[in-house]
Amino acid sequence: MKKILYNVIGLLIILQPALKAQELEVAEMQESPFQLTFFVPPLSTNGIYNSRMVNKVSINLLIGNSGGINGFETGVLLNSVNKNVRGFQLSGFGNIVGGSVEGCQLSSFLNINGRHTSVFQGAGFLNVTGKDLNGFQVSGFLNTAGGSSRGAQISGFANLTGRHTAGFQGSGFGNISESLSGAQVAGFCNIVEAIDKGLQASGFINIASSGSANAQITGFLNISGNINGIQASAFGNIAGSVKGVQIAGFINICDSIEGVPVGFINIVKKNGYRAIEFSASEMKYANISYKMGVRRLYNIYSFGKPSGPGSRWMYGFGLGSEFDLSPGMLLNVEAEVNQEIWIADVEAGLFLNADRLNMHNQLRANFGWKIQDQVVLFIGPSFNVSVSDTRSSEGLKSWYAIAPSWTFYNHYSGYENRTNVSIWFGINGGIRF
Repeated sequence: MKKILYNVIGLLIILQPALKAQELEVAEMQESPFQLTFFVPPLSTNGIYNSRMVNKVSINLLIGNSGGINGFETGVLLNSVNKNVRGFQLSGFGNIVGGSVEGCQLSSFLNINGRHTSVFQGAGFLNVTGKDLNGFQVSGFLNTAGGSSRGAQISGFANLTGRHTAGFQGSGFGNISESLSGAQVAGFCNIVEAIDKGLQASGFINIASSGSANAQITGFLNISGNINGIQASAFGNIAGSVKGVQIAGFINICDSIEGVPVGFINIVKKNGYRAIEFSASEMKYANISYKMGVRRLYNIYSFGKPSGPGSRWMYGFGLGSEFDLSPGMLLNVEAEVNQEIWIADVEAGLFLNADRLNMHNQLRANFGWKIQDQVVLFIGPSFNVSVSDTRSSEGLKSWYAIAPSWTFYNHYSGYENRTNVSIWFGINGGIRF
């Protein structure tokens, strides 16, 4: 392949003086119904004037050159056209056009157009359009458009658009455009400076520095100026204003949101919900919780001291929603899951130890009264379910029940009756800041 490329480049260099001479001899383009190039120009039926002829049919046995095509051209190796092509070009290796193409280009390796391309470029490796693309580019490796793209770019590796993409970019690795109103789908990344009512979907990362995206979906991280729809990722989402939903496996960050963020950590800078809460219940002597998200849906991170030895603690995670019952009264409906953990216990052997399932699940409704703008006293009933592995012989620590003595359901089941499920109603209360 390299030898063929070197030979092609050498022939083009040798032919440059002849082409310049032709430009001087013939002042204007002329039409020709047919051209046959035997090996290389000017060994053709148009002779030394081939670069100034607009051919309706051009057949090149190896390499051909013409002023333009208004019909059909085919070549075994390379077709080169100084100005414009209207019609169809077919080449065993490549097509090179100095002007614009209105029609179809097909080659096994490359198509290069200096100006605009309308309708279709298809190449085994590379398509290049110097200015605007109005139609389709399909290649095995790379598509580029120096101006705007209206239509579709599909490649095995990457698509590049210098200005605006109005349509579709699909690639195995990445898509890059200055701006987008349409869709980008890539195996790894999509990058645009500005987005307007568009979609980005990738395996790793989507970036839209400004504008408003309808949807960003990725395997790792989404970054957008604004979202008017959905951001979804396996790890994180970052946006300015969000009207819709953010869904992440770990973290969501936004300036403001009209909707809900769903993730392990949700940071809403302007209209988010944040609170610190101290509480107690029938099975926890003391508990501290931090809540963050939005009022419609917030996360709860808790840590508390249940009954049992001094080194026994519980950590938990939950979800909640807050409602206004009156100007001074609130209702918080929350669900939380807590797991037993031993901290710095001499028998455990580890600083942090959770060697068995000993879980407390709670659904509660807390009624709160505002005593100041940011201070709320609350109390409310709870529905509790504990699920525990009671087999001490397979754990470092002895088993201590989470449930109180007045449970209305206390049942052992499973292998060797080692699983305990207890259910009871309780009460909790505290203060929230």
